[in-house]
Amino acid sequence: MIDGKTHVRGIFSKTEQRRLNFMDEQMTVNTDGWHKQPHYTQLALDVMKRIENTQLVPVTDPILKKPLESCSIGLDRKELHDRLLSAMEHYQGIGLSANQIGIQERAFIMYSDVKKKEIITCFDPLITEYHLDKIIMDEGCLTWPGLWLKVERSEGIRCVYNDVDGELVQVEMHGLESRIFQHEYDHMEGTNFTQRVSRLKLNMAKRRAAKMKKKSMFSMSA
Repeated sequence: MIDGKTHVRGIFSKTEQRRLNFMDEQMTVNTDGWHKQPHYTQLALDVMKRIENTQLVPVTDPILKKPLESCSIGLDRKELHDRLLSAMEHYQGIGLSANQIGIQERAFIMYSDVKKKEIITCFDPLITEYHLDKIIMDEGCLTWPGLWLKVERSEGIRCVYNDVDGELVQVEMHGLESRIFQHEYDHMEGTNFTQRVSRLKLNMAKRRAAKMKKKSMFSMSA
């Protein structure tokens, strides 16, 4: 479990953190021992809202297993983009789907160029063609922290999607960009990377992840 202050430090600037710390310092105690409720500034309210909007849903949430229909009519694309971006940056991912944070919209955000830190948000994405060449690479997912699987995917794809302004984009992707798109596209279809390997390999990977987590916890307590 992540405590509030650690969580806040992860996604907010030093200036915002100083203001939040000042707000904490304004907390006083009544003679009966109960803490008085501090006066929340608009900044604090915005902070709490951003924290709430970046929570990942658990693996067992049905929203992750349901194929997503077209985006809702009247969807505020800019607001959804901002929420996805905030969550992706907080969890230090390179892609994130709306349903991973509990939003039932056919949309995801991803780095189209990791080195240049170029980001695209894809609404109603569709893969129209898969390259015949296949490549096996290690893949992880924010919904399954610490779990890494060797997943086979097409080296390249052709796809279409609407951007944040509602403009139709048709593009061909290769390499890491193609893999990220395919990974997030799985979420749109109600599936995920764990279903692209055998049960044996998945169980082995889960055991490795559990050992690494236990080892990490032990080293932190030492």
